Amino acid sequence: MSYCVIRTDLMSGTKQPADLVSLRFYNAEDKVAEVENGVIVELKGYEEGQREVMKAVAATSASDVANCAIVAGVEVMYDERKKNLDEYINEAGKAIRGYIPRNRNLFAVTKEGFVGAVPAVGGKVGIGANGKLDAAAEGFGECVHIETAGRYTYYTIKIVKA
Repeated sequence: MSYCVIRTDLMSGTKQPADLVSLRFYNAEDKVAEVENGVIVELKGYEEGQREVMKAVAATSASDVANCAIVAGVEVMYDERKKNLDEYINEAGKAIRGYIPRNRNLFAVTKEGFVGAVPAVGGKVGIGANGKLDAAAEGFGECVHIETAGRYTYYTIKIVKA
């Protein structure tokens, strides 16, 4: 199975630590779950007894982008048989890095980061099922560039808050 690969091209969290969060992902049954990089999550406040790790669930089209983050865990694979970035998924229960989406920030994801079809350059994107980007929706950003780098084709998204 191939998972989404993310690039944090021009995210404010790379230079501004206030735009980074640590989060733990929860599924619809309120249990910790694995999550792909590139998923948009809605932050639900700090976990009980925590002052750094936030509870996160998959965002929906109704989620307020101001309360969201983009999952971008560090791809460290302990299974020596795995060599490619598309083999990585953030493990259930692990604290994961998330970037707070800021207007005009740029990030890129592979096709696995989308629900259904991928956008063309200039195409709008919104939040779809399971927190993945949806090229048939609006309200989150737009595709500004498509690039093939090595084995991956990246779709660069410019965050444009509605």
